[in-house]
Amino acid sequence: MERVFFTVLLTIFVVALAASLTPYTETTFFSHLQDGAYVYGESVVLGWDVTIRGSSLVLNNIDIWFSSRNSGGSIGIKSAPYIEIVSYNVYLGTTPTPQLYTSTASNRVMIDRLSPNMTYYWQIVAVDRNGRRYSSPIWYFLTR
Repeated sequence: MERVFFTVLLTIFVVALAASLTPYTETTFFSHLQDGAYVYGESVVLGWDVTIRGSSLVLNNIDIWFSSRNSGGSIGIKSAPYIEIVSYNVYLGTTPTPQLYTSTASNRVMIDRLSPNMTYYWQIVAVDRNGRRYSSPIWYFLTR
């Protein structure tokens, strides 16, 4: 019985440890401006939402004990929490690889002085407290 319990506990520990060493981050971006939308005039408000969640496993409260009469162990496994964003880098340009336009703590930015009959590409890069960056897809809109 003790061997079975130890084997199960060791298996859980190895799987959880491997999962925590290979972090996987789930990032979802949503643009408030439909991709490929027409913009009339010389300005536009770009808006977005982003949810970033680390889904790696974190081990905590590891306690394993053995004795001749009683063997056992406990292990706590939890999922990493939502990641707090501290700033957004907004990239904007007329080429498919837009350049940095501004950085902001808000999820909206006003763009002025747009040229007519152009395709503008834009991208958001969210930055968390640890300096990690999470990039959105590159979106575009057209001016008329």
